[in-house]
Amino acid sequence: MHHDKWKLRIGGVLLILVGLWNVFGFVMTIEFAKFYFSINDIGDIIITILMLYLGYIMVRYS
Repeated sequence: MHHDKWKLRIGGVLLILVGLWNVFGFVMTIEFAKFYFSINDIGDIIITILMLYLGYIMVRYS
């Protein structure tokens, strides 16, 4: 049981790190593209926010 909690915590941290990496990528893209957005970018941002939220929940409750 204790081992599973560590797995959850590591998974949550990885989700948060990937989400933050994506946010950094979006910031760079937005900066270079002069605030040009496409529908695909909005979808990626929504997925990133969900990943950050899920990672937070996994770390918080593990």
